Amino acid sequence: MTIIKSPIIINFYKILFSMANNDLNQIRIFSEVAKLQSFTKAAESLNIEKSTVSTKIGQLESRLGIRLLQRTTRSVSLTEEGAQYLSFCEQALDALQQGDDYIADLNHIPSGKLRISASENLIEFILPNIIAPFLKRYPDIDLEVIQTSRTVDVIKEKFDVAIMAAPNELKDSSLVYRKIINSYWALIASPSIIEKYGIPKSIDELMKIPSIGRIIDNEEPLNSRYFQWKNQKITLKHRFAINNLRAVIAAVKEGLGMALIPPSMVMKELNNNELAILLPDAEIQNTSLYLVYPSRTGQTAKQKAFTDVILKWAEEMDKRIKRVNSSL
Repeated sequence: MTIIKSPIIINFYKILFSMANNDLNQIRIFSEVAKLQSFTKAAESLNIEKSTVSTKIGQLESRLGIRLLQRTTRSVSLTEEGAQYLSFCEQALDALQQGDDYIADLNHIPSGKLRISASENLIEFILPNIIAPFLKRYPDIDLEVIQTSRTVDVIKEKFDVAIMAAPNELKDSSLVYRKIINSYWALIASPSIIEKYGIPKSIDELMKIPSIGRIIDNEEPLNSRYFQWKNQKITLKHRFAINNLRAVIAAVKEGLGMALIPPSMVMKELNNNELAILLPDAEIQNTSLYLVYPSRTGQTAKQKAFTDVILKWAEEMDKRIKRVNSSL
């Protein structure tokens, strides 16, 4: 964690701690009375009752054990001690305002370290269109990305934002979940595999074709091996499995076997007949991509800047995926 050592911030905390047992309203009211030299005008300025002003000043003097103001029927003036105390009050109130301004700046100027968790292969997929332009647009942001397909603990692992893929709805009352993309999957193979084994018309013919699958942290996602076809649950026997979807796609293109892959990730190859969908009528569990962050309120400027960029990308991507699936 970065410790801010600015003299302004250090002084702010010193003064703040010194005021910990004080009533800030008393101090603000006292400063306003001293400035306007009038209880009535101070009450009007602060939009409170004159009796409240009198009560708070009395409480402040009683707590300090000293008279701060000289009062007559016509005027209000500072005592010598009151003038000295006013200088400390003004420093404290100024420091508090600087603290408020500092936090306001954090909420408006995207800067600092942004720690992101993202699903496997996602960053390389979005790097040219999102990450590079984002870093160029916000030069004061340092981006740290951890790619993983496990469900991370956003708060415990100190992520500002997480992008998670899951087959079912994610739930955690302490987090905000926004579904940004529905990802559709299909059984895909190369022309060489189809030429060798043909288009399967039965489960027996299907099971003769070698398959390629994904593994994630020594486990398999449901849409790596299992799907429904001809009213039966199909369990593929992988000849080759790897924890990288891009590598799965590369292996399919090399003709090593068939695999369950999102068509949107290989649209170019499908259009160029470099790859083909084997079983258009297969029922394969889809996944959703979620944007996850700790709170809907109080987002820092860097979090908001990144989530806005991701949401805009997801909107365009969702349209593209729908076009892809409508053309299949």
